[in-house]
Amino acid sequence: RHLDVNPQNVNPTVAGTALPDDFLRPYPGYGSITYYDNAGYSNYNALQVAANRRFARGLQFGLAYTYSKTMDMADNDRDALPAYRPYRIWSYGRAGFDQTHVAVINYTWDIPRASKLWDNRLVKAVFDNWQLSGITAFASGTPGGIGYSLVDSGTDITGGGDGGRIIVTGNPNLPDGQQTVAATGFVQWINPTAFARPARGDFGNAPKDVFRNPGTHNWDFSFFKNIPLKSESRYMQFRWEMYNAFNHTQWSGIDTTARFDAAGAQVNTRFGQVNAARNARVMQGSLRLTF
Repeated sequence: RHLDVNPQNVNPTVAGTALPDDFLRPYPGYGSITYYDNAGYSNYNALQVAANRRFARGLQFGLAYTYSKTMDMADNDRDALPAYRPYRIWSYGRAGFDQTHVAVINYTWDIPRASKLWDNRLVKAVFDNWQLSGITAFASGTPGGIGYSLVDSGTDITGGGDGGRIIVTGNPNLPDGQQTVAATGFVQWINPTAFARPARGDFGNAPKDVFRNPGTHNWDFSFFKNIPLKSESRYMQFRWEMYNAFNHTQWSGIDTTARFDAAGAQVNTRFGQVNAARNARVMQGSLRLTF
């Protein structure tokens, strides 16, 4: 189908439109036929560094850091590639799981016994035999794309094919100081004025990776206390775990769909704002008897 309809494909029931696709298929009785092929390509390049301190004097820790870049045409098996648009322009870009920086620190610490400072039975029972362990992770956000919809939904922008994309007119990434709470009460993550409605017949210029989603920095802690019983082979263990221990708000989703009216104005008041967050602090405790 085309925006300027070929005479032989004109829909006689709706002026100026083409017949539905099913009227134009070469094999009557069949709908879309999917063809699977080992097509496309991807690449991953990274600098990976790790350092570890073995357990000594009640302390061990490790650091793993990765600086990487992942490029591909599709993130998953059987993802679709364009049938008409150039692969390199339309599909190639940063993978949806690309994270430039990832740093993870792990640690275990046998907390010094308080009874060394005050040799008291109560102090020994309450403050001795504690251990702290944890995992701290810092990671860049993943790439995100932008979609759009039209208030006048009957308008045919591309006339079929691989569909269309939004027009990017400027830098969609807001500086940290401008990622503030909008009038809707939600944080504005990307610049909503950096996009425009495509004209009729325009496939758009947006790449698949337009902006970066929020990153993460997360702290998980576990506290252990071993309580000796009458013999060395028997003890009670108290365990307290905290995930996202500092209860830091970490965004996990952005409203990425612009909505344009017939005049080209963007009318989605939530466009570019955060709309989801990862879990708040979660804590749990347990007791275990070993014998």
